[in-house]
Amino acid sequence: MERTDEKLYGLSRGLVEGMSFVLVDVDEVVEHGRRVFRFYIDGERGVSLGDCAAVSRELAYLLDAEPEFEGGYVLEVSSPGLDHRLKKEREYVHFAGREARLVLRSPMDGRNVVEGVIMGADAGVVRITPADGEQLSIPLADIVRARLSL
Repeated sequence: MERTDEKLYGLSRGLVEGMSFVLVDVDEVVEHGRRVFRFYIDGERGVSLGDCAAVSRELAYLLDAEPEFEGGYVLEVSSPGLDHRLKKEREYVHFAGREARLVLRSPMDGRNVVEGVIMGADAGVVRITPADGEQLSIPLADIVRARLSL
């Protein structure tokens, strides 16, 4: 069965891209007994509060047309933020060229933390170039936690 966040991503990606933004990620969380859908969008010139409101309105129409979501959620739309947490391969692709800090499940080259420039990702492998070395290829499954660096 498809996870709700992935279903939401697939359902809404075209709408968001049609509004000239990139859908970076979608999270589904439960807070205070409420189902919350968080959409993270990005744009060439960043994202304004007005952009988030416009995308939110369109997403609400789209989601309300889906029987499983109709009215039973809280919708939040925002930019990924400067220290966005990286979880999915598509996020590493989108943020290629940005600096990040990755915490690894087991040491690589004698360290559990790798900081450097994201070079991209594909086939479940993230490529990152630390300031002090050559490009590393790290399986996504070996990354415990990752954030963009400020």
